[in-house]
Amino acid sequence: MKIREHLNGTATAADPGDLLAAIPHLMGFHPQSSVVVVHVDLEERRTGTLLRLDLPAADDYESYAAQLATRIEYGQPDGVILVCYGDDGAPPGGGGPPPGALAAEPSHPPDAVPGGPQAAGTAATPGVARGELPHQALIELVLGELTDGPVAVLGTAYVDGGRWWTYDCDHPGCCPAEGVPLPEPGLGAAADVAARAALAGRRTLSSRRELEDSLRGPSGADEKAMAGVFERVDRELAAEALTDGVEVLRGRTLALARLLLARSAEGRLELSDDDVARLSLGAADLLVRDRFIAFDGADPAAWLGLLTALARRTPDARAAAICSVVAWVAYQQGDGAVANVALDRVLSIDPRHTMAVLLRDCLDGQVSPGHITALTREAVRAAERARKEVSAAGAA
Repeated sequence: MKIREHLNGTATAADPGDLLAAIPHLMGFHPQSSVVVVHVDLEERRTGTLLRLDLPAADDYESYAAQLATRIEYGQPDGVILVCYGDDGAPPGGGGPPPGALAAEPSHPPDAVPGGPQAAGTAATPGVARGELPHQALIELVLGELTDGPVAVLGTAYVDGGRWWTYDCDHPGCCPAEGVPLPEPGLGAAADVAARAALAGRRTLSSRRELEDSLRGPSGADEKAMAGVFERVDRELAAEALTDGVEVLRGRTLALARLLLARSAEGRLELSDDDVARLSLGAADLLVRDRFIAFDGADPAAWLGLLTALARRTPDARAAAICSVVAWVAYQQGDGAVANVALDRVLSIDPRHTMAVLLRDCLDGQVSPGHITALTREAVRAAERARKEVSAAGAA
């Protein structure tokens, strides 16, 4: 099976374990206490969207299974592979029988990674002796919900401590009770996917929590200091707008963004506190924001890297605008996990933030990143045409 990666790269999985080992690199982090749904295009024999959700408490299995099946069918894949992750996630290592049932972590929004890598090989599921694997009852409920529906379940697996088991093997002789080791780092499809991610400026984090930390704002004394910088720069920008005009100020903001983007692409990004404040405050201007989310000619990894660096140094009180841009740009690049974490931060600050609510609806509806990109560019062009028409009418 082929594994489709971010930005249309491709890797090939030789067997089910190879595919399972690649999933964390597609997600951008090692899932823990999670269900991951891998969409599969049967005609092309390749993977598509990956959807990650927190595992539910046992009392919620039935409602969770029904909701998950609805989400799967809404995405209209030809088939899916269902993977449960235990508390230790997927890193190679460990052994022994599968751990017992695990408590679910605090719930997060589903992480959709539209078009993750593609891997080639067999469509058979990972193999293991059927037994009382953790969350077996949940998987059986999901299978029941999908039975006779339009989406085929191609396989199921449980992954924990660097090993995997299958939920649907009836032959203990072919599937060791201690599980099958995942490929070691540096081998197989996972190595290909990880290497391409690294070349694009991404690394695979140890957990979703580490991903959340990578987009968390300053705290304590650092937050207080940056809040003071933002207040001062806000006053300076207002004075510049009065003296030189709003259009000149927007031009300066975009020029600064391009300068810092070039440095980011060269691997020498250094942001002063004033740089952070000027760009983060600039993102609150809707016309500047629209240019940011459709930045022409931007190196994708460098641009997202710059935006996330800005978000990390922006106090929460001022972060909604820049984090919404991070989310939009990340989703256009197929990075639904980063988009969701950025949206969590925006909506914790402003639950009615229009752009964040719209993008969360797109993520929940599994709208493709390509469609989002096309809509973004058209909306920016339409806004620019309207602005020019208004300016021309005013001049007349």
